This record gives sequence, C-alpha cells and structure tokens, in this order.
Amino acid sequence: MQMLYKTCGATNAAGRGFEERRDTAFSVMENGVVTGHGFYTTSYQAVYVMGQCEGDVGDSDCGECVKNAVQRAQVECGSSISGQVFLHKCFISYSYYPNGVPSRSSSTAASYSSSSSGQNPGKTAAIILGGAAGVAFLVILLLFARSLKKKHDGMIYVRQ
Repeated sequence: MQMLYKTCGATNAAGRGFEERRDTAFSVMENGVVTGHGFYTTSYQAVYVMGQCEGDVGDSDCGECVKNAVQRAQVECGSSISGQVFLHKCFISYSYYPNGVPSRSSSTAASYSSSSSGQNPGKTAAIILGGAAGVAFLVILLLFARSLKKKHDGMIYVRQ
C-alpha cells in the first residue's frame, strides 16, 4: 500500500457540498471496484471517479487498496476538485465538473479522451494503411527493376 505518486488539482471553488458528493462517489467506487474485478468508474452529482488495480490483485485486496488510496486522497488533497493517487497495487482518480461530467458522445470528451490516452483509431488505421501501401509500392518497384535486369541480361549485342 506504499504511495508511489499523487497529484492534486486546484482547491475547491465549487461551494458547499462538494466534499460530501466526492466522498459518496468514493464510497460507490470502493464497492464497485470489488464487483468490477479490479476496475470501476462512475459519476455522482458532477464528480467523476475511477479506481483500478493491477491484474494480479484479488478482489478483496483491490477493495482494501482502493479504500486506502481514497483515504490518502481525502487527507492529502483535501478540498481539491481533482486528484490522482497511485499506490503500489492500485490507482484512483477523481474530477469535479461543475457543468456536469462530459459524456463520451460529446466532441469535447471524445477529443479529450483520445488526446489524453494517446490513442486515435482513425489515425492508427491510416498509419497502418499508409505503411502497407508503401511496402507494396516498394515490392512492385523491385519486381519491375528485376524484370528490366533480366531483359537487359538476355539481349545479344551485335557489332557492326
């Protein structure tokens, strides 16, 4: 349960009730990570939380690890509107969105999630397709050069 890293966001300017909402979301996540077998994400009244454990951690140990991470976030991040706590075997993250948690279908959330995770399926497919086309062009070019060489080698030169 050793802490590896933590980061806390800006101090709460959201007004009263934020910490209660955050703590309720934490409580739901603590239970959900056990039933979710090591991963759980949810939002509660504009507070988004996520908990995740390493794959070799059992469900009950994962729940304990996440509970420990939550306690550290509550103490060390206090009233910060966002935070991340990385322990040796688990990770938690929370963020407060005063205008509501963005949905996956909104363009802002989609561009945020693809830019933050570094994964963009369209871009990856284009790179793979471009690479395959480049290799195919190179093979065709080599075959053409080989056939020209064979033609050149098979010619008989007559001197006059």
